[in-house]
Amino acid sequence: MSTQTNAVLAPHVARARKVLQLEQRANHQDTIVKPGGLELFVVRWVEETRAVCKSAGLDLAPIHRFAEHLEGYRRQDPMQRASSLRAALAILDSLDGSGQQSKSTPTTPTTPTTSATPATLHAQTGASIPSKPTPTEKSAPKTAAKPSPAAPQNPIRLDAGMSPGHTVLTLLSADVTAIPGVGASAAARLHHLGIRTVRDLLFYFPREHRDYSKLEKIVNVPFGEVTTTLGLIWDVENTRTSGGRVRTIATISDETGKLRVSWFNQPYLQKQLSAAKGSYLVVTGVKQRFGNKIEFSVRTHELPEQGDLLNTGRLVPTYPLTEGLNPKALRRFTKWVVDRYAAMIPDHLPVSIRSAAKLMPLPEAISHIHYPENEQALAAARRRLAFDELFLIQLGMQERRSRWHAKLDQE
Repeated sequence: MSTQTNAVLAPHVARARKVLQLEQRANHQDTIVKPGGLELFVVRWVEETRAVCKSAGLDLAPIHRFAEHLEGYRRQDPMQRASSLRAALAILDSLDGSGQQSKSTPTTPTTPTTSATPATLHAQTGASIPSKPTPTEKSAPKTAAKPSPAAPQNPIRLDAGMSPGHTVLTLLSADVTAIPGVGASAAARLHHLGIRTVRDLLFYFPREHRDYSKLEKIVNVPFGEVTTTLGLIWDVENTRTSGGRVRTIATISDETGKLRVSWFNQPYLQKQLSAAKGSYLVVTGVKQRFGNKIEFSVRTHELPEQGDLLNTGRLVPTYPLTEGLNPKALRRFTKWVVDRYAAMIPDHLPVSIRSAAKLMPLPEAISHIHYPENEQALAAARRRLAFDELFLIQLGMQERRSRWHAKLDQE
């Protein structure tokens, strides 16, 4: 961003960031802006900022994306609000940095160094913030800051003067060890799956998706069915069974009631969840009876205010695995790559063909085949990738036919 651009937008970006951060600290209750709530603030802010951008000749697209992330904020449940705020703050970060370009300035792909905008979770629920007071252990629960991604062990090196095409090729051809968390042992396991580069991981598609996106109120959680629910964390403790196994038991609540949720042989969870008291917890599992008590046996869980949901609360991808590589680790690797590099995949189909066949652009299809926002996006991604597969088969057959005819003409 030029100095002039920064001076023009800086006060507007700073004001919006302050309001959004206050909303995070208030636990997403939409009480910071009175009257009208956060949505009214966004409408007014966008009107003012659009006028400034137009007069300065700046691109309006980031302003519109900012508004889209917060559209319908009043109707969202706490988990959706947390995700929307993170996405909107990422847009503000791009306006503060090098993301805002003048309309006449061409852009060149560079190595991504900041977290991409998180995908918004579209949970099919009308859940609202529980009316219960926060746990006594924490009088004012704060939204945990999303940890910054670790530096890659094998950073991708780009040379000055590279063309855009060469830059993209270099990034997509980078070794998997450039991904945070992928060391020598993880890389060896990925090699067993045929994954050696960033591009290989982008095209390593899930075999299915499990729908954990529909949130049930605690009072409506059925017995014996895999269900996803959301609640505030109150108490956490470790106990031992008669057989010596460790059980971690937490109490969560929403406005409809409380629920005891439990894990076996994961004692480290006590420290993690105790530190998150007063925050929201998303759990997927089965409600069962243990003796004379009712508990929710957790299969997977996440703290939505500490980052993107990958393992619950959404359509969760299931990948083919190999020994020593667990599902959560592979999802973490693919999400990091999808967020940063999916948009760089070149689309070989011209716009005219995509428009005529009503096909999704290839970068979007790659993103949604891994982490779709909803069933419709997943279906559209599958349709585009299926079209590509058939199209390439037909091209191969046409090439063989042309070679055959050429050989006959020579004879």
